[in-house]
Amino acid sequence: MQDIRRGKSMIGRSERWWPASGASSRAGFEIAFSVIVAVVMAACTVGGFVIGRKTADNYVRRVGLLIDDANVPKGMDVTHYLDDPVTAQALAKVYDVPTGDRAALLSRLSQIPGAVPYRPAPFVGHLAPQISWRGLHVNAAGFRDEREDYATKPDRTVRAFITGGSTAFGVGSVQKMTIAYQLERLLNSDVSGNGMQYQVVNTAFPAWASTQEKLLIQQYLVDMHPDVIIMFSGNNDVHWLHNKMNINHFYTYADQNYVQLLNELYAASGHSEWRIETPTLRSAMECRDLAKLTARNVEESAFAANRAGARLIFALQPNIVSTPKTLTAHEQQWFQKLDKSRWDSCYESIREQLQAIAAPNYAFLDLSRSFGEFGADTEVFIDYFHFADLGNRVIAQALEHGVDWLSIAESVSAGTP
Repeated sequence: MQDIRRGKSMIGRSERWWPASGASSRAGFEIAFSVIVAVVMAACTVGGFVIGRKTADNYVRRVGLLIDDANVPKGMDVTHYLDDPVTAQALAKVYDVPTGDRAALLSRLSQIPGAVPYRPAPFVGHLAPQISWRGLHVNAAGFRDEREDYATKPDRTVRAFITGGSTAFGVGSVQKMTIAYQLERLLNSDVSGNGMQYQVVNTAFPAWASTQEKLLIQQYLVDMHPDVIIMFSGNNDVHWLHNKMNINHFYTYADQNYVQLLNELYAASGHSEWRIETPTLRSAMECRDLAKLTARNVEESAFAANRAGARLIFALQPNIVSTPKTLTAHEQQWFQKLDKSRWDSCYESIREQLQAIAAPNYAFLDLSRSFGEFGADTEVFIDYFHFADLGNRVIAQALEHGVDWLSIAESVSAGTP
C-alpha cells in the first residue's frame, strides 16, 4: 500500500519536478500505467465472470435435477438392469413382451409410470399434482382417480378409499391395472342384485407410511363421504425402520428432495450453516416399538373414520419376504438383499398389535402371505415390494372376498354407519 500511495503522490507532484525535456517520457509512463490498470481490471472482471458463471452453472444443474424429479413424470427407469438377462427375461414376462426383444421391452416400460411427480401438500407432506400422462391420471385432489369431485356422493353408492404407499398407488402399472381400479371393476361386475354401485378411489402416494395415511384420513377423507377406508399398508413402516427413521417424525423421499433444494439455496446464499438435516435415529427402532406406533396410527384412523360413518380395514401388504410364493431367479435376486428374519419379526409384531385393536368399525385383513398359488415359473414381483398387473389383480380379488361388502352396502342402503 505504501508503494501505491507513493506512486500516486509522485504523479500528483509531477508537474513541479518533472523536467520539461522528459514530457514525452512522462506521457508514455501515464499511458502504460493506464493500460496496465485497465488490463488488470478486465482480467478480474472476466475471471470473476467465469468463476461466477461456473458456480452458477453447477448450482443450476443441481437444482434443475431436483426440480426435474419433482415435476416430470417418467417411465420405469430400468435400462441399467436390462443388461442382466435374468432381469430382462423377467420383466418381459411381467409385461407380456417377447423375450429377447430389448427395443420392444424398453418401449413398453416407457409407457409404465415409474417416477411420480409430486407437490407439497398440507399435513401429509406431498401429493401428486394434477396430471394425465400415458398410463397415469391424477385429479386435482391428488388422487389417482378419474373422478374429479367428492363433495357429494350419488345415491345407492358405496364409496371406498384405498390409502398406502407406492404399491397401492400402482407404481409399475397403468391406471386400469392398479388395485383400486381392478377392485372397482370386480365389485361392479358382481351380479348380487343389491342394486348398489361401488366407487374405489386410489388415494395412495409413494413412500407414505401409516402416519401419512392417518393424516390423510383425518384431514381429507372424512369430508369426502367415505363408507369404507382400506389402509393397504405396513410394508413402508418397516422399510423406514430399516432406514433408521421414526415413522412419526421423518421425511419421505419427496420431502427430502425439497429439503435438499432448500439446502442448495442456503449454500448458494453463503449460509450453509442454515442447512436442514434429515432426522434419523442412532439405531433402528425395535420391531415391537414400531408396531405400537403403527397400531396407534390405525386406532386414530379408525376413530376418525367412525366419526364419518365409515369402516376401516387394515390390509397388511405382501412383499418379497412375507410371501410364501416359490420365487423365480429374478425374485430371488431381490429377496437376497433383505434381512428376512428382521422383516418377519416386524411383520409378526404388526400382526399382533393390529389384531388386538378393538374399534367397532375396524377389521384386520392379513394379505402378507398372498401369491402362494404361484411357483417359480411365474413372475409376480418386479422388485422388493412392487408387483404389476398379475399381483394387483390377486390383491383386488382378495379385497373383494376379504371385506364384508354386503354388510357395508346394506348399511349404506339403510342410511346407517
